[in-house]
Parts: sequence; structure tokens; C-alpha cells
Amino acid sequence: MRNFKFALAALPFLVLAGCGNDALEGTYEATTTVMGFKAPKQTWEFSKDYIIANGSKVKVDEWERKGDVVVARNKDGQALINVRVLDGGKRLEGVGGNDMAKNEFVRVD
Repeated sequence: MRNFKFALAALPFLVLAGCGNDALEGTYEATTTVMGFKAPKQTWEFSKDYIIANGSKVKVDEWERKGDVVVARNKDGQALINVRVLDGGKRLEGVGGNDMAKNEFVRVD
């Protein structure tokens, strides 16, 4: 009975820990705008273990969520992508970088 109570007490933390990855799993259409000019749209796929963009597959070792910002990190702790989750995960917005470029992602799957 004691183990069962511990599992119930830990459940909210496990659910929250999964939110960072769950919010991003799927396929997104990415648009990059630099100084008002839009680059051609690209397809990005996010999964628990990988980010795939333009045929390049990058291993993700950790998803971290702080509020509405999600960061994917590699094995060395370097940030691979840093986005703000909008509309319940239907849209993402790049965070950081510089003011001249803007990245937006719209869920297509």
C-alpha cells in the first residue's frame, strides 16, 4: 500500500516531465523570416529522440520545459532548439537568436 501511495504522489511530476516532449511531437511546417523576407517553408519532425529537418536527423538527449518554453538538448547539454509553445502546441515560435530573424512552426500532423 505504501508503494501505491508513493506512485500516486509522484504521478503529477511524471505527467509534467512529459509535457516538454509531448507538446512538440509531430510534424511542423517551419517559416523563417529575415529582415521581412520569408525563406521557403521547411518540414520539421520532432520525436522523443530526434529532430529531423531538411533530411538531417539530430539526436535529442533531453527535453526541458520551463513554463511555455521548451528546449531540446544534446548529450553535451547544448541547446538544439529553443521554442515557445503557443495554441496548445499547434504553433511554436523560436526564442533567442537575434532580432532580425524569426522562426515560426505550424503543426501539420
